[in-house]
Amino acid sequence: MTGWRRSVRRNGHILLLMALPLVFAAACQSKDAPEPQPVPKEPVTITFSSLETGTGTAQKMAEAFMKQRPDIRVKTVILPPISDVMHNEYVNQLVSGSTDTDLFALDVIWIEEFASAGWLAPLDEYFPANELKGMLPKPLEGVYSRGRMYALPWYADTGLLFYRKDLLESLDRRPPATWDDLIAQAEMLKRTGLVEHGYVFQANAYEGLTVNFLESVWNNGGRLGERSDRPQLYSRESVEALQYMQRLIREGIAPKEVLDFKEGDSRDWFLDGRAAFLRSGPIVWGLSNREDSKVKGRIGIAPLPVGPHGTTGGSSIGGSSLGMNARISESRKAAAVAFLKFLIGEEAQKQIALEHSRIPVMKRTFEDPEVLAFNPFYRDIPAVLANSHFRPKVAHYADISSVLQIGLHDALSQGSPADKVLQAVDRIVGELPSVAEPASGLNRP
Repeated sequence: MTGWRRSVRRNGHILLLMALPLVFAAACQSKDAPEPQPVPKEPVTITFSSLETGTGTAQKMAEAFMKQRPDIRVKTVILPPISDVMHNEYVNQLVSGSTDTDLFALDVIWIEEFASAGWLAPLDEYFPANELKGMLPKPLEGVYSRGRMYALPWYADTGLLFYRKDLLESLDRRPPATWDDLIAQAEMLKRTGLVEHGYVFQANAYEGLTVNFLESVWNNGGRLGERSDRPQLYSRESVEALQYMQRLIREGIAPKEVLDFKEGDSRDWFLDGRAAFLRSGPIVWGLSNREDSKVKGRIGIAPLPVGPHGTTGGSSIGGSSLGMNARISESRKAAAVAFLKFLIGEEAQKQIALEHSRIPVMKRTFEDPEVLAFNPFYRDIPAVLANSHFRPKVAHYADISSVLQIGLHDALSQGSPADKVLQAVDRIVGELPSVAEPASGLNRP
């Protein structure tokens, strides 16, 4: 325990770097941004920075838009789908005042930080309420800071339980609704030799581990004080959640390899037919139904199972929201807004579901017969999102998650007592300068 705690203290200055930009107030940015000027006749080029999705989402959307709007050119910059890499790339640009990038694909946990630093242009003046009434409320909820809209939801992501439908049918079992159900079914399938491993998830020391843990806490009836500067990480529900994750590895329900797994690693094992259950995002559905898939037509989807104190399976809501650089010219803002409106349009949102296996943010897409034929589970997605949770919406979230990842990975790999780990994590988080002394100017609602 003391080893990783000393490491956190010794490297505390690194965590401080995440909070430094926040001390710069947004005073340099005008509160009343002027209306964007009409897009000029000469082509305007905007740069859109997004993550690699495995299906080329950003580039394909840009190409489709440019066919409709030849007066606007969209240059895409694709970054690896690693949260820390994307975050640091964006911060390095924005803190220097760069205008090289016009639109940023943002994780919901960055919006408060970037908006508080004055880096994002408010979007509510470009997207009045009547244009957003057809959007799912949960993704929209996450893009506001201090009462203003600082990003536009593009597609959502959430944790789901993927299972081998064919294997459960052979045992005459329904998908597991509780932690005990999942463990019992996984043990039975392994014992009968029908599958090599029971359950795979993401337990590498990165943001995905934080998300898996938080989902287990929520699904055990726990809450973290998500809207406070100081989330409470130690509780009965959180201790039980970590003990459950430890049990999965200790009893061989999940292979020890998950300690090195990120999203793609766990997904590959499941799609290769090596595991009965997987916690992952909706992209798995599209990948599983490719012609060369080993599990084509044999996959089912269900909400994540609940713990002893949980009632309804919920998960973390993520995905991609789009923020606009506050410092770009008005002509580039006008072009960027035109592209944003395209991305939440009917055809683009439909393709988000059909071609990219992501969760659209517009309600009408979930009633489209073609979308429902592609994946009948989309019918249940709005209800799943309604039960989802945001990670703590604080500007210093990255600091908190960094400490939590170290403690969680230690507990899972070394078997350290869950209660002692979470007590120590909770104490260290409270002592972080960015938490103990929140940056000025963060006027949260």
